[in-house]
Amino acid sequence: MRRIVLALAFLLVCQQAAFAQRNIETRLGYSYNDDFQFSDEWQYLSTDIYLYNGNRFTRVLNELETGSRKPKKKYGNVLEYLLITAQLKNMKIFGNDDIVYPLYNFSITQDSRDYKTQVSDHQEVVRIIDKMPLGSGGNNIDAVINAKAITNGESDQVFSMVANQLMNISKLTTPTGAVLSLVGEFGNLLSARTTKREYKFSSTIRLYEGQDFDTRLHSVRIYVFVPSDVKKVDIKTVKLTDYLQKHPNKLDRRQLEEMTGYKDYPFMVVANYKSLYKMDVLTGDEVTLDLIEKRKQKIQAAYEQKMINDETFRQEKLYVEFLRVFADMKQNLNTYRLNYRNNSPEINAKNLFGIVQEYKRLKGTFDAREKEFSGNSTYLNIFRPEYEAILSNADLYLEADHNLKNGKLLVNTLGDIENNAKAWDTPEKREAALARLYAVELPKPEFLSASVEGEAIVRLTKKLEDQQYNEVFRKEVQELSSTEATDATLPKRNALLDKATSSKCQSCRDKVREAITEYNKRYDGYKLKQALKKKEELNLVAEATVFKYLKHQLCIENNLQTVSSTTNQMLDQYISRMYEKNNELGNSIKSLDSLNKLELGEDKLSKVQEYNARLQHLINEVESNFNILYTLDKNLCNCGDAS
Repeated sequence: MRRIVLALAFLLVCQQAAFAQRNIETRLGYSYNDDFQFSDEWQYLSTDIYLYNGNRFTRVLNELETGSRKPKKKYGNVLEYLLITAQLKNMKIFGNDDIVYPLYNFSITQDSRDYKTQVSDHQEVVRIIDKMPLGSGGNNIDAVINAKAITNGESDQVFSMVANQLMNISKLTTPTGAVLSLVGEFGNLLSARTTKREYKFSSTIRLYEGQDFDTRLHSVRIYVFVPSDVKKVDIKTVKLTDYLQKHPNKLDRRQLEEMTGYKDYPFMVVANYKSLYKMDVLTGDEVTLDLIEKRKQKIQAAYEQKMINDETFRQEKLYVEFLRVFADMKQNLNTYRLNYRNNSPEINAKNLFGIVQEYKRLKGTFDAREKEFSGNSTYLNIFRPEYEAILSNADLYLEADHNLKNGKLLVNTLGDIENNAKAWDTPEKREAALARLYAVELPKPEFLSASVEGEAIVRLTKKLEDQQYNEVFRKEVQELSSTEATDATLPKRNALLDKATSSKCQSCRDKVREAITEYNKRYDGYKLKQALKKKEELNLVAEATVFKYLKHQLCIENNLQTVSSTTNQMLDQYISRMYEKNNELGNSIKSLDSLNKLELGEDKLSKVQEYNARLQHLINEVESNFNILYTLDKNLCNCGDAS
């Protein structure tokens, strides 16, 4: 196609004649720029033209010959065509080279000594370009309007103009369909000229057919077609300016004509609109890896065809990276949901961590964009709302159950710890933060530390706990470590234990338990000393008890023998029962004596305490057995000096 355009341009150049023209001037009669501040993302241009007072071209043509105030001059050649063109600059799709659009080509006839032309200016509006990407200097978008009155001796001017434009187009390495439609428009111009038909531009160049753009008026210029000796045109601007300010989105042909109110010469209104880049909006449910890849290819193609600028392309690529993270989170969510009931707690913990990991990446990516592009209007106005929409979808997904909710809280808490020191500057705030961090059953620290996100969880949790321990527990732990373990200091130990038990700080609890373990060892030593001392005391009591009640038992036995030899048969049963009770007393005395003589193999608190308890029990048992006998028959227990 490029070779064909070059060949056609060459043939047209060969037909050129010397370029001369009758001077129809285009006077700028009015200029308006909208007050709206167009940022870089308003990167597309649309241009509408409105032709008014077409019947006044006859006046212009005749005044070219006669002059508006001087006698008519004679020319050897007669006027044959009226050609109106628009020269556009800064169009990215044309490589930022100037490009000339043929707008109208009208045939001129001569009646007696006057020229006439039939100009149909009833067409509502001609849109010559629609949402064309601008170059880097996108603020300079004015079209230059030219009108040429061409004589029968200068007819090759049209060929010259077409040839030059085809040569410009041929420089493009990859001309798009939109560019090639302009080549077709040049063909229409040549065909109309050959058959002496009226030509009007009709092939609006569109790159975004059917897509919805935010569009508003950028500027308006009014060009008046006059002979060269008319230096000034008078257009009233007050009503027109007010109308334009109130209708920034769409202009009406009839109202434009009414507000302009100009009737002397033909004029053309050129209305330039700028359009805001609109990215393809996605919902969370639509995002898949396949869709992301298609979006990436689409954006790459648009950039290569110069349909988007460098900054938009960069932002689109970054947004695609963000979507990939979101898609990974969705995959982990699906795995978690499908297998939660069938998996072991360990596998569920890993699946849940995968979701937490990608959600943290998602949040981290958004925070990085916010920081990097805080002053970038393309990001703030176009891309930021889409980032926020995807994040909202992610938040909604994590409301499905308590594990996912806690996972979201965990990530948000990590963000607070990293970015907001006031979020954890008191013990109460740290306890609340730790409660959120430990609300999720995650894999072991060894597993977490293998990833950036998991390492952050481990590191920030440790940071929080270290400060909590230093401010809340360290002093009391140190005091307990140097405190003598006694019954008097036991409440101090218990208070510290209760305090640690109620804390969410796991490392704090571990350190407190270590200190309490050491205290308990010292306390056991203290209690062992007490128990050994108690044992010594009980041994002495037991020894005295054995001697004391052994005498009583022997005395009672003698008394029973005496009574049994003198009693009648009626008392035999009573005496027999008293013998049994006295034997029980004797057995308990023997047990006490045996235990009292027992040597403990080691001084272990539990054994010493158990021994003391048994010894005390036997002492009490001996005394109890004697008291039973004494209660039953005091006379039998009357042993004089036996006590």
